[in-house]
Amino acid sequence: MKEDHYHIVVHIVNVIVLGFICLFWLYPSVSAPEEDPNVKLLQFGLFGFMIVSWAVNYWLQYRAKKKKWYLPLAGTILYVAFLSLFLLLIFPFINSLFFS
Repeated sequence: MKEDHYHIVVHIVNVIVLGFICLFWLYPSVSAPEEDPNVKLLQFGLFGFMIVSWAVNYWLQYRAKKKKWYLPLAGTILYVAFLSLFLLLIFPFINSLFFS
C-alpha cells in the first residue's frame, strides 16, 4: 500500500507541473504580435523541450527504486532548476547565435 501512496504523490505533483507548462505556453503576450517565423520556431522548440524534459522527469520519478516522499519534490525542484537554466541561458544564446 505504501507504493500506491508514492505513485499517487508522483501523479499529483507531475499533473501540477504539466499544468504550469500549459499555462506558460498559453499565457497571452501583451506585446504586439510578431510575424517572424523564427520566433515561432523557437517557441515551439521551447515547448517541445519543456514537454520532453517533463516526461523524462516523470518517468525517472515513477521508476525510482526508493519510494520515498521526497523524491517527487526533489525531482520537481531539479526540473525547475534545469528548465530555468535553459530558459535563461541556453535558449537566448541559441536565439542570438542562429536567428540574429
